[in-house]
Amino acid sequence: MSCPVISVLIPVYNNWELTRACLEALAASDPGDDTEVLVVDNASTDATPQACPALGRSLFGERFRYLPQPVNRNYAGANNIAAAQARGDWLLLLNNDTLPQPGWAAPLLRAFDEDPRLGAAGPLLLYPPDKDGLHRVQHLGVVLSQGSRVSHLYEYLPERHPVVSRPRRLQIITGAALLIPRQRYLTLGGLDEGFINGFEDVEFCARLCREDLHQRVIPEARIIHLAGRSEGRRDSEAANSARCFRQCRHLLRMDEPARWRDDGYQPELSPWLTLAPGLPPTVRLRLLRQAREGLAALTEAVRGEPLWQEGLLLLARQQEAQGRPGDALETLTLAARLHSSPETLLPLLAFVLRMAPEDARTIALLREELAGYLITPEAREARLRALQAEWLDAGEPALAARTEALRQDAAAFFAGPHMRLAQALQTDGMPLPSTGHAG
Repeated sequence: MSCPVISVLIPVYNNWELTRACLEALAASDPGDDTEVLVVDNASTDATPQACPALGRSLFGERFRYLPQPVNRNYAGANNIAAAQARGDWLLLLNNDTLPQPGWAAPLLRAFDEDPRLGAAGPLLLYPPDKDGLHRVQHLGVVLSQGSRVSHLYEYLPERHPVVSRPRRLQIITGAALLIPRQRYLTLGGLDEGFINGFEDVEFCARLCREDLHQRVIPEARIIHLAGRSEGRRDSEAANSARCFRQCRHLLRMDEPARWRDDGYQPELSPWLTLAPGLPPTVRLRLLRQAREGLAALTEAVRGEPLWQEGLLLLARQQEAQGRPGDALETLTLAARLHSSPETLLPLLAFVLRMAPEDARTIALLREELAGYLITPEAREARLRALQAEWLDAGEPALAARTEALRQDAAAFFAGPHMRLAQALQTDGMPLPSTGHAG
């Protein structure tokens, strides 16, 4: 057997059906004889130990290896074990809740030939198709935002949106599907096993940045990501985040506003202190004019630019008025996913209370999330001062000025939108809030 070019590393812990689907999709994607597959089993207690070796060999023959572990080594440890035993020149770290699509390998390898400072590359990760067959973005890169928060860039945008195909240099990409030269992975020491199933990819990419390397997502390479199916995925998030901040704060810079500006959007800080990509005034005016032509035109406008928040809320109201509650719920849910804040969560909660008051679980979850926006004047003042310092340090004077304006407008905020939110959470008969930023 010749030395494989790519070694695909798949850590697993239970969830055999996910692993089975991943292996079958990987085989169907036709990776070729120059690819080997290593499954590291973190002491699964389900059908994995019995079923995985047989299926792997049937799909990949001698190019498959099953590496059972006596204890759970978590995501970082499992990848490090596989990397040490891999025979390929390249490593593809791959979650078992993914479905590789045909042609994923060549664009990733080609990216390294085209970019000598490329540290690691990943495919475009997409959610499974919705009822209309539309794929939405799960991962197009990770960005660092205010409060040292990391998030997926443009998550839930449709795959055909123009920003999806734009090339961009990134600090961070997800470890759910990450290609890197094996020797580089080993030289950096692999993933930090102090993390427990979270943030190890952020810290690893920070070390790549320290070596003056950047990362990229290659849209031509596509993988479906079911996302969030791993057992215990969020159990150690607070500890992982704190560890990552301690180790990476001097290696990474806030880049979310810059990414938005590169794509023609304007970072907007709301009175609720949420940050979102806003549309330029000329684009918003064009969409408003298009929306006046009727429901079909409004629907088309929103499909073309889902980041137009007021358009989504307007469309939901018109869909409900026309007796299409299912469509209205989908529109409101998308608005909340694209920008989670009281501006989108309140309309969604009001709709559920009107149309499905028996859905106690959804109502409770929405109320809990909204309650997190209630804040004392003293806490908001402290938060705004911290944000202002953070924006100035990041070289964002316009956002620093916006925080100062919000500080000066505190009385109006607490007498207006904050009071309305508090009152709304005390009653089930909530009015549908107006569109646009509260306040």
